[in-house]
Amino acid sequence: MTQFPQAADGSLQIGGQSLSLLAERVGQTPFYAYDRGLLRERVAQLRAALPKQVKLHYAMKANPLPAVVGWMAGLVDGIDVASAGELQVALNAGADPVEISFAGPGKRDIELQQAVAAGVLVNVESARELPVLAAASQRYGLPAR
Repeated sequence: MTQFPQAADGSLQIGGQSLSLLAERVGQTPFYAYDRGLLRERVAQLRAALPKQVKLHYAMKANPLPAVVGWMAGLVDGIDVASAGELQVALNAGADPVEISFAGPGKRDIELQQAVAAGVLVNVESARELPVLAAASQRYGLPAR
């Protein structure tokens, strides 16, 4: 694993800090640790491999941890969400609502209404969603996107 080097004492390093020290800082194990520099590097590699006009989105279902979503929101062009809970996390993390897309079958009426109120793009999965979106758009005076 070259992305997580070892220090001279053999301890695993994440983000330039020893895993042992991170565990002490967190105060318990198990825990999740993410290397922001490695995330930045991977996004840069992806961007370098793709045509410039491709917009890169982070699918929150991969990891909805608010700190990760907040970091990724600053690196990518948008966030893909699949529930009202994920939508709240993305908005609270500072993602631009114009660059959030809401996809997934079985979206509840309240979720569709929240999406319109937030101004995010809704991927319509069924005809049932259309009148709900239209009603929410009319109620809030906002376009359903």
